[in-house]
Amino acid sequence: MADNHTFQAGEGEVLSAQFRDASRFWIQRVLVPLVVGIGVLGNVVTIVVLTRRRMRSSTNVYLTALAVSDLLYLIFVFTLSLKHYPNTHESSFRWYWQYYGFGTWFTDATTYTSIWLTVSFTIERYIAVCHPMRGRLMCTESRARKVIILVYVFCFVTTVTTALEYEATEIPDSRDNATQVYSVELTKVYHNKTYRAVFYWFTTITFVFLPLILLGIFNSFLIHAVHKSQQQRCRMTQVEQSESIQTQENKITITLIAVVILFMVCQIPTAIALIYNLFHKPQEKSDAENICLGLGNIFNFLVTINAACNFMLYCALSDKYRRTFLLTFLPCCYQPPRPSRHNTAFSSVYDGPSVLRRSVHTSSVHVSAPGCDNGKMYRS
Repeated sequence: MADNHTFQAGEGEVLSAQFRDASRFWIQRVLVPLVVGIGVLGNVVTIVVLTRRRMRSSTNVYLTALAVSDLLYLIFVFTLSLKHYPNTHESSFRWYWQYYGFGTWFTDATTYTSIWLTVSFTIERYIAVCHPMRGRLMCTESRARKVIILVYVFCFVTTVTTALEYEATEIPDSRDNATQVYSVELTKVYHNKTYRAVFYWFTTITFVFLPLILLGIFNSFLIHAVHKSQQQRCRMTQVEQSESIQTQENKITITLIAVVILFMVCQIPTAIALIYNLFHKPQEKSDAENICLGLGNIFNFLVTINAACNFMLYCALSDKYRRTFLLTFLPCCYQPPRPSRHNTAFSSVYDGPSVLRRSVHTSSVHVSAPGCDNGKMYRS
């Protein structure tokens, strides 16, 4: 019986190790470079489009800052994925392992910045839609820039200790025990129980649970406001809206629900993993550790997809974004829009300085769902 149990345990370790290694190969070495390449291109295009004069608005200031943080995140997460390539452990890559701790810090800081920028412009759109008179005073480009600077500083300062959790080290090559190879190991700072408990709880509450709650609440208010404004407009005009206009309004609600669900799908696994890591630390080279590392690769990849997909959301949901994109990059393909006597919130999401005046009764919000990657759970 003992021999049978030992065999089953050994077989379980082999399977969990295969799962870990497969996730490292397919996600870190195949899918991450592909998604990062698409995401970098999309975010660069977004920055160019949203900084055009015709696109100026407080909302677009937030979205430009979000594109910058997503762009930085994608670059840093790609650099971290390089550790899964065999040649990076050679002596010529010593600089990479000295950089690794800072790369982890920058990756965490940029993804947390994306989260709070999303919350910030969601609250701004709530004020503009539900409190339009106050929104004219509060939702300005200058105020948006101040909030953005505050968010960036807060996220980078509160995660600075992440860089102290890793240090480069030399270890014997397992193949011949003679050649020295380079890797990274966890420092005393990481292993300090008080530090881990305080910092991990702070991270989980500040960058996962609180943003989730705020986004859920304010998007619910916005969905209600859009439906209410549609009912008021029908009663005031005594005119039946066309089917196409009603379809546009329905797409607003569907979009809001979709982005919130996407954000939660990407963040809830992270929240669960962080809480699990607080109360249970798996033994090294055990089945539990292998499974956690494999799942960590999957969770990080979900966050990478979020950082890369905003460009697609803007193209799909904003008429003005598409028009500006064509004018900027493909002017030969641009066709001026036909004049319409109806102006919906869906078509004016990214309009210029007059967006607040046009959004008093009807507006919308487009929320990206950035998440956090390479957090303390996800050593891969």
